[in-house]
Amino acid sequence: MDVEHLETLLAVVDAGSFDDASIDLGVTASAVSQRIKALENRLGAVLLVRSRPVRPTEHGLKVLRYARQMTLLSAEFSKEIASENPIPIAIGVNADSLSTWFGPVFYELAKFEDLSCEIVRTDENRGLELLRTGRVSAVVTNAEENIQGCISDKLGALRYRAAAQASVVQRHVPTGAVEELIRTPMVVFDREDPLQHEMLQRVAGAKARPKGQVHHVPDSMQFVAAIEAGMGWGMIPETQLQKASGLQVLNEQWFIDVPLYFQRWAVDSQILARIGGILVTAARQQGLHLLA
Repeated sequence: MDVEHLETLLAVVDAGSFDDASIDLGVTASAVSQRIKALENRLGAVLLVRSRPVRPTEHGLKVLRYARQMTLLSAEFSKEIASENPIPIAIGVNADSLSTWFGPVFYELAKFEDLSCEIVRTDENRGLELLRTGRVSAVVTNAEENIQGCISDKLGALRYRAAAQASVVQRHVPTGAVEELIRTPMVVFDREDPLQHEMLQRVAGAKARPKGQVHHVPDSMQFVAAIEAGMGWGMIPETQLQKASGLQVLNEQWFIDVPLYFQRWAVDSQILARIGGILVTAARQQGLHLLA
């Protein structure tokens, strides 16, 4: 397949439309359409749903992942020959990693002079889908099992503790009883966040459900801020908890360790291998390996 056609497919999916992709590529929208049509004719399948935004079909998803791998290797090869264009890499990282241990990684990424890096924020439970579809080349995930065509390194684990503002503890869980916790207002990251419900089920049984208010705050920093403000209790990474103001651990035994892995395509890419080493080192320096 023509690498130029594959790059055009990526541009259309990432931009969301043929017109926006033409701007990114510096060609006409007609040229973009012709390249996509040529690629579809070559493969004998429709790759894109012409909607707003443009969406890849089932066949398109398969080609999309292949396209990212091919363009990555092509860019690395071109760089070795003499190209001055930076190599694009997309990495999926969960929000809590970004707000806790990931900071030192940026200092290492800044040392690359030939890399354009896109950090795609994703939930640790859903990151593999981005890797499977080719949206990212690598991802920080809690999935231990490798998906086909990928390899992984264990980073360690993040420990989350059930905590709340002191006044919330005094008002709702003065004795620390499980029934009190069930009725206490709860703060959840988003509707995909399982930690609070998992904690309830661990301490109160598999059928336990919150009976108090449930708030959703989809930002790691503001999630903690909402708990500091007294909106309810929530599961907070220990590293954030140590820096929080006025928060109290509900019970020393109420914690969950979330394992983290760095999964990436199993392609011969020096950049992906180097980034993997950077993440493993950063996780170790931040103490994640102690909970591995």
